[in-house]
Amino acid sequence: MFNELATETQRRIDADEANASPRFLFLYGLQRARDLRQDDNFAMPSFDSTQPAAPNPAQQFSAILRDGPEVGIHTLVWCDTVTNLNRGLDRRGLREFAMRVVFQMGAEDSANLIDSPAASKLGAHRALFYSEDEGRLEKFRPYAIPIQQWLDWAGQQLKKKSKS
Repeated sequence: MFNELATETQRRIDADEANASPRFLFLYGLQRARDLRQDDNFAMPSFDSTQPAAPNPAQQFSAILRDGPEVGIHTLVWCDTVTNLNRGLDRRGLREFAMRVVFQMGAEDSANLIDSPAASKLGAHRALFYSEDEGRLEKFRPYAIPIQQWLDWAGQQLKKKSKS
């Protein structure tokens, strides 16, 4: 899946397709996607092979985050804790997410994610939307995770919209 999206991202860049149909990568549970962790950045290349090593999923994910939005490939990620988010994304990767939603958390974690300790003051059933581009925080009331039936319907609507 990451190989396909990374290849499509590069194809769109090479073809200068800024207005191509949007594609979305939904990653629910970044903490479970161990192959995407950036912790093996300093691995030594193998001397047994004369061919260059294929990009690993972590490198492909970084390329999709960095280059995808300009060519219509967008990523939505959910992660359970800030600690796990930091394991899955380095600071550069986190900066690629210009829009973030946070729930109640410690002041330090809040400041690291949204440049404000405001999420530490949230009550139950409240969240903050943060737009890095605008430097804007907006408090809202989130709802429960949608049922599968609604997700299927929403997916069909997105497919219809991208075909038109």
